[in-house]
Amino acid sequence: MLALNLRGHCRHLSPGLALLAFTFAGLSVKAQEGDGRPASEWQITPRISVGTTYSDNIRLAPSDQAEGDLVLQVDPGVSVRKQGGRLDLRFDYTAQGQLYTQQGETKLNNKLLGSGTAELYQDHLFLDVQGSISQVPNTTGGRVDAGNLGLGGGSGSSFATGLFNNLNLGLPGSADLFNPVGLFSDIALTGDQTTASSFSLSPYWRQNFGGWTEALLRYRYSTTGFNQDSGSNGQPGASDGDIQRVEINLKSGQRFSALNWSLDYSRQQQALQGSSSDNPQQESSDSTEESVKGRVGYRLSRRWALLAEAGYENNDVATFQNDNRNGSYWGLGAIWDPNRFFSLTGLYGPDVNEIAARWTPSPRLNFEISRRDQTVGVSPGVHWNGSMDYRSRYGRWSTKYTEEVTSTQQLLSNPVTLDDQGQIIVVDSPFGLTDQQFLQKRFETEYTYQRGRNGWTLKAFSEDRQGEDDAASETAYGLGGLWTWRFAPRTASFLGTGWERDELSDDQQNDYWVSVIGLARVFSPDTGGLISYRYYRNDAEPADQGFQENRLNVRFSMKF
Repeated sequence: MLALNLRGHCRHLSPGLALLAFTFAGLSVKAQEGDGRPASEWQITPRISVGTTYSDNIRLAPSDQAEGDLVLQVDPGVSVRKQGGRLDLRFDYTAQGQLYTQQGETKLNNKLLGSGTAELYQDHLFLDVQGSISQVPNTTGGRVDAGNLGLGGGSGSSFATGLFNNLNLGLPGSADLFNPVGLFSDIALTGDQTTASSFSLSPYWRQNFGGWTEALLRYRYSTTGFNQDSGSNGQPGASDGDIQRVEINLKSGQRFSALNWSLDYSRQQQALQGSSSDNPQQESSDSTEESVKGRVGYRLSRRWALLAEAGYENNDVATFQNDNRNGSYWGLGAIWDPNRFFSLTGLYGPDVNEIAARWTPSPRLNFEISRRDQTVGVSPGVHWNGSMDYRSRYGRWSTKYTEEVTSTQQLLSNPVTLDDQGQIIVVDSPFGLTDQQFLQKRFETEYTYQRGRNGWTLKAFSEDRQGEDDAASETAYGLGGLWTWRFAPRTASFLGTGWERDELSDDQQNDYWVSVIGLARVFSPDTGGLISYRYYRNDAEPADQGFQENRLNVRFSMKF
């Protein structure tokens, strides 16, 4: 994460923060009124962390221009948890204050990640709310702090929160004490920093019509903002924007046995704000995407079922004008289920063909893959998607591949997802900001192992962004690993390393290398201290984007 200009923050982000806090408070009151559960079920954990960081290259400049600085940090924050009854809520906020003793600058980074779901009317009316504030690089370039590499981070630093998320180390109370947002913060003064904020509301209604039809009606409003930070050069690379989406989903109920069907409609409109003089791309980047799809299946036997699908695409997106094709499609196919472990689906028509497979040989392993070739839509052609999840007694291996046409604003406002431990899964991108839509192809895999006092995490990713112009295409890939060792009841060590390569154009590439080693000790369940060292390097083309940095961090944390 990077730095935030306070005056700009008050102008752009305070209303969003106030609205988010007000909405969460309203959900909380409504939920307590509805379920009558005591306030003691709420987990509200204030915290504060103080520390100092020394960097021998605070601006990530070439070696002959390196400047050192000692940064004093004060990071108050709060975590709110509520689960059960009519409300599930997660809210994490940190205000990271920084004083650069040599540069004479002060910064305040606001970092927020929150999501909640409230049941407003029993079994029918629900409300999803989420918000985030994070610091991101304006442009794709070589002078990027290690926190903004693409090893699976997001609202926090990518390498840090990707590998160090929930750094509990097996120590009592350390999950809140050693928050990765404060430990591995992005303090480099690169002059290319923007604060990105996102807030969304999504009410939806569920209805069961006598077991014949199940219906879902959802409306989703998202707003994103980009505020140029103090000391940054140029304008943010993306415009503020609003996204509105309407979804209507109907499907067959329990009364249908051999016959099953579904009908889905969606319409999404993205409107970018600001004048074209501030951002020349703005006027051409508003978009509307509309689709309707129906599917019918009829079970012939335990092993075989017939399948039919038809749909219509109506899109108006500027970025893929040459590729976008509106129109209808249809196809016929079958589903083969030879046993309860395997399923194969095939669909073929004049404008669409698809094959999908699912393999679940045991409760511990699930594998799915699909290939769809469609001649209508925003980006016609072949698209692959797949996932794999394997669990053992001490470990878990998950892999995922997705292809989708999206934008910076849509990525920021995507719904929050949780892992099995209830922790928020955040996926960030190593690339800079843009108003143009792009086809994102992303592969990621992660293996975690925990046994006794030792824990291992291995991560790898590859992401390719393809715009309408081949010259705008970018590719990044990397891998990283973390080892934690609790060698005493209250003391643990951690060692992590990562590498990432960005291929931005024929004459611009970056090879990032980062390594972190540290020692953490819990003095009591509510207090702890940590010391860490980080080495960071970029072997870049052109060479003036290359740098090398050594960073030492010492801090003390307390929760209340």
